[in-house]
Amino acid sequence: MIIPDETNSPAMQRILALLAKKADMSASDISREAFVGLTTLACGGYLKALRTKRLVHVSGWRKTAKGFVTPLFSLGNRSDLPRPEFSDEDRDSAGMALIVAALTRFGMLTYIEAAQATGLSPNTIKNARYMDILVKQKKIHITAWRHNRAGPMIAVYTAGNGKPAEKPTPLSHAEKCRRSREKKRVLSEDRGIIAQLARI
Repeated sequence: MIIPDETNSPAMQRILALLAKKADMSASDISREAFVGLTTLACGGYLKALRTKRLVHVSGWRKTAKGFVTPLFSLGNRSDLPRPEFSDEDRDSAGMALIVAALTRFGMLTYIEAAQATGLSPNTIKNARYMDILVKQKKIHITAWRHNRAGPMIAVYTAGNGKPAEKPTPLSHAEKCRRSREKKRVLSEDRGIIAQLARI
């Protein structure tokens, strides 16, 4: 790696002149506007040399879908701004925007129905915690709970911020047994009526 010794090279002067006019520029911004190759600028040590000489500093961080990963540079002898923490409230993605759009258009949806409406995988929505994050961001809220045949109660979401619906308390084993017996009884009575009507 070649680290330039002097700041009077034409490339260094262009970088400093650019940062004198504009602040909070990423390496790619500087590369594009100061006509310095990105590899030369970052990997070649130009930015490192300018920071070592205290001519530039990290003045901010640009947020991407993966977090605050892009440092922004400004002119001046100041301390580098530390990288901010990346929380759920900061997360953003095209998939999350699709979910909000689907809820706005169709109304109340479970995460499985949201997956069908958006073309996203239900596993992606669940494993990436899209619904939980959107609730934290107050872009959607739980408006109801629905019985799920295959397992526990499933949340039903609506677009926008609102008071979340309380999750019903799960049924006890005795209540589940009672409901199952009641369901079997009703079904057997229905068969009896159908059988009686069939004889007429």
